[in-house]
Amino acid sequence: MTRRLVGVLLTALLCSALPKAYASVTAALSNTRIATGTTVQLTLTYDGLTTSEPQLAPLRRDFDILASSSSTSVQFGTGGSAERSQVILTLAPKRTGPLTIPPLTWDGEHSAPLRLTVSGTGRPGTGTAAPIFIVSRTRPAAPYVQAQVHLTVQIYTDEQLYHASLAFSGDRAVLVKHTGADQYGTVVRNGRVYRVITRRFVLFGLHSGRISLAGPVLKAEVATQARTSPWSSNAFGGFFGGLMQTLHPIEVHGDPIVLSVRPRPSGARGRDWLPAQSVTLSARWSPRSDSVPAGDPLTLELDLKATGLTAAQLPDLVHRLRTPAGVSRYPDQAQLQNVPAGTGILGSRTQTIAFIADRPGHYVLPALTVHWWNTRTDRLERVTLPAQTLNVTPAAAGSAASRPAPPAVAPSAPPTPATAPAPAAAPQPPTTGARRVSAWQWLAGALALLWVATLAAWFWSPRRRPRQRPAPPPAPRREARPDSAAERTAFHAACARNDAPAARRHLLGWMSGAWNVPATSLHPLFAAGLEPHTQTLLQDLERACYGGGSWAGLALAQALRDLPARPTGGRAERDTLPPLYP
Repeated sequence: MTRRLVGVLLTALLCSALPKAYASVTAALSNTRIATGTTVQLTLTYDGLTTSEPQLAPLRRDFDILASSSSTSVQFGTGGSAERSQVILTLAPKRTGPLTIPPLTWDGEHSAPLRLTVSGTGRPGTGTAAPIFIVSRTRPAAPYVQAQVHLTVQIYTDEQLYHASLAFSGDRAVLVKHTGADQYGTVVRNGRVYRVITRRFVLFGLHSGRISLAGPVLKAEVATQARTSPWSSNAFGGFFGGLMQTLHPIEVHGDPIVLSVRPRPSGARGRDWLPAQSVTLSARWSPRSDSVPAGDPLTLELDLKATGLTAAQLPDLVHRLRTPAGVSRYPDQAQLQNVPAGTGILGSRTQTIAFIADRPGHYVLPALTVHWWNTRTDRLERVTLPAQTLNVTPAAAGSAASRPAPPAVAPSAPPTPATAPAPAAAPQPPTTGARRVSAWQWLAGALALLWVATLAAWFWSPRRRPRQRPAPPPAPRREARPDSAAERTAFHAACARNDAPAARRHLLGWMSGAWNVPATSLHPLFAAGLEPHTQTLLQDLERACYGGGSWAGLALAQALRDLPARPTGGRAERDTLPPLYP
């Protein structure tokens, strides 16, 4: 009896292990040779019983997984039941050439490797044609550090694109800005007619040396024709079936963007580093006359423009103006603006300063010089505002500054008989002192009676007056609005000494004062349309405040010279490719 029980248990154990023993994983590709810009389907099949998922991490080195689906089936036969699990993946190759689908592990079992060839770029001189591909061009080939680089991205397609978007952004080494509007056209390549979408960017290398940036990525959907079954519910298929249009995702990668960034030349060291194509500096005084009364403001508006630089790269000119003694200056917050200029960008920094002198005199504002590096001629140049003389005149009569103090009044002596005027010319005698005293006595008595009557009414009013409602609680006292200019200065000072908690505290105060709303977190800044590079620096600040560790604030101070406009709500729009065909 005991032997029979042991035999039954061993048989059960062997039967339970049979599905695992005969389990296997197979992999199959829908095509072994595809053109760039197209996708391929990989089908993984697990024969046996499993509750796990395949490990797909090795695929991500050379492929993007755009879509996936899974299914499980059970087949019954004379020998019992057999289970089968399938996973179907839509893969987009990241590069051309021969690729390998590596062995994939699923519940301890491994699939065999597969070979895939990705060919055809569609570019001139290749002799092949791909349905969709990306071409990128940069100029100049060797830019200076922080100088503008023109990037042109062209998307070639002979298929209709749906839900298309172009992803391309910088990192800590490169600042990327989209400029201008998209352009559309057609071109013939290798006997095929392509629609071409052109988008332009400007890049700024933030440090010298070789910089490699991931190329642009096009994500879209294209239509495919699939024959329907005659038994489907499609009303347009007919009895013999028909064609149904479906969409499947694609993902096309452009070549990496490689920059060879030159360092600052020796002739520009120790001076302003503004690598631009042109720089202008203009000034406008208000009032236009250089003569102003003492105590009145004289306003100077400085406008610095640079072709090939962003507004954030332009220097603050307020601290470079040496104000003469006796004159106070009151700068306003700078206005920054970036506008497209041809295929590049034009940065503008406008700053207004009010000068006030309390005393008249002649005051001289020294000349203001800005050095910049001409990237066209490859030499150092400068723009200069000449010295300005302020003529401050005495304050106008009647003003508080010019009104003299009233003289002391001395008692007049009675006229002597020798100098007394004739009776006929004497004025009417004034009111006598006795009459004035009498009038004041009557007024004092009336006021005393009124006070007594008020006292009596107040004494008897509680007995007849109904109970009054309690007074409403006092309104909550509004918090004082922080000084945005002072908080901005304190923020940059904290960044200069790499004090992350102080920088975050003063940045919140700067936001509260500039936007006139209490700021308790930095999340509104991320919704205000900041550059990706600036958002990364803000994340580093948050990480340093809450996670600890060292933090360098110079890059954030340079990137966040001024706050953007207060966000009105909603998420920032994605950098999407539509409208492709307006």
